[in-house]
Amino acid sequence: MLKIVIVEDETNIRDCLVHLFPWDSLDVTVSASFSSGEEALSYLSDHSADILLTDIRLPEMNGLDLVQALRISKNPISVIILTAYRHFDYAQQAIRYNVDDFLLKPIKYNELTASILRIRESLENSLSKPAAAPDEDASYHEKIISSSKHYVADHLTDVTLENTALSVSLSPGYFSRLFHKVTGSTFSDYVTACRMEKAAKLLKEIDYKTYEISLLVGYDNPKNFTRAFKQYYQMTPREYRTRTAAHTQEDKP
Repeated sequence: MLKIVIVEDETNIRDCLVHLFPWDSLDVTVSASFSSGEEALSYLSDHSADILLTDIRLPEMNGLDLVQALRISKNPISVIILTAYRHFDYAQQAIRYNVDDFLLKPIKYNELTASILRIRESLENSLSKPAAAPDEDASYHEKIISSSKHYVADHLTDVTLENTALSVSLSPGYFSRLFHKVTGSTFSDYVTACRMEKAAKLLKEIDYKTYEISLLVGYDNPKNFTRAFKQYYQMTPREYRTRTAAHTQEDKP
């Protein structure tokens, strides 16, 4: 599912885009929405997304300034610009920033839908295998994912999508799609599985307290760790440790 970030300072338009447009039918989810370019830039500095839908007329940092800042930081996010007719002269500047589409207000359902579908097709094509050497390409992608998994294993305490993508010299958005394509799992789900499996191994040892294990697998808050562990194993860390200890005693001669 593609992730979209929406930036629109008019509350009624933003709410309509977030809550009324049928994103699910396009296999898109709204990961965040903002009324200012500064907020969106801050968010996209720490989070990955596939599409940015932004108005040009924004307070302080306008939409094109936002896109320019993203391009300077090497963020390859696909961009759809929204503007009124009287601002159509911005189109040439938008092209320089590699903007994918330029839609005029009032927003038309069919035009926005067509734009999203074009971007989806482009993103999917970027991951398609070259017909000339599919085996070689698949092997190359598998090596990238293997390398990223080693990175995750070595950095469980502070691993993120962004720093893992950087470790294999890919943009976060591209790496996220590639990881799902090769493994069939989202990167987030994979990291959670790695953390929970390591936590389970540590819980079998008597040397670590639960809060220490939570830190070792990347959770600063022990309550968040307990919640995640229970969701994964259907029992709390304490229950898991008690059950493991009981089984160990039963196995002794």
